[in-house]
Amino acid sequence: PLHFQYASIVSFAIPIMMLLSILLFLLTTFLRKRFWYYYLFAALLAWPYYSLIYEFKDEPMMGESDFSVLNFNVKWFIGARKNNYEDVIDWVIAQDADFLCFQEYYPQRGISKRIMEKGKYYDATDKERFNVALFSKYPIVRKGLLFGKDKLNNALYADVKIKDDTIRIYSVHLESMGINPEKLQDSEGIRSEYDNVKFRILRGSRARAEQVKVIMEHVEDSPYPVLIAGDFNDVPFSYNYFKLKEGLNNAFEEVGSGFGITYNGKIPFLRIDNQFFGEGIEILQFQTLSDVYYSDHFPLMGEYRITD
Repeated sequence: PLHFQYASIVSFAIPIMMLLSILLFLLTTFLRKRFWYYYLFAALLAWPYYSLIYEFKDEPMMGESDFSVLNFNVKWFIGARKNNYEDVIDWVIAQDADFLCFQEYYPQRGISKRIMEKGKYYDATDKERFNVALFSKYPIVRKGLLFGKDKLNNALYADVKIKDDTIRIYSVHLESMGINPEKLQDSEGIRSEYDNVKFRILRGSRARAEQVKVIMEHVEDSPYPVLIAGDFNDVPFSYNYFKLKEGLNNAFEEVGSGFGITYNGKIPFLRIDNQFFGEGIEILQFQTLSDVYYSDHFPLMGEYRITD
């Protein structure tokens, strides 16, 4: 996206091209047409991408975990305003995660204080840029923002002490596309919003590429094992997703199962929330909590152990 502005459009087209190749292979085989092997070759060529769509793993890895991470784009808790937010606070505490990474977070009505008191958490959230939040059950050694306090979408990190080890946790919310799905529900809406949507996709992808570059440079300088959790606003076929995978592992790809869809809005089949981890950390279990509807995103829960 930094050099070819339509790279993000290509990434959205990849699953369509894969499906088309499979359908054409089946159709030409059934009709006994020539050149069916071209479509078979195209379908097989995309083999490394299939695991990005669906994972068949259903058995978690064995072993006792050292810590757990819950990340959740809460969308200002729009679906949890009843009873003064008590329902969502009780749900968060009940998960008993060691780290909470929230995006689109707003500590209204003392939510942060209640989470800290009920769950015995330390708060690493920046007081001026609190829309990206991070809570830890372990002591915080150091913390900071990566993109500066003038940026709404941001990355917050904290170095935390877990017994004799120290790890670095990131809560990130990369640049949003700002697309309103309500306007794209019919052909007329798509036509009227085409230029606006295209502009937002291209602008957002370039901004995220710049943000990912900053994050990965920060990760490379970390003296500790790292874990990055949050809303990345990019599909698994994107340039930005693969840049993250150059130095990190994706929790869903390692031990997840199913489609792993994390967005429950009107744009279907999006996996844009993730947990990535580096050397020195091993994933044991990972779940997409697709029965939780406090937001237009589903929460993710990962169980990890420290190997170094």
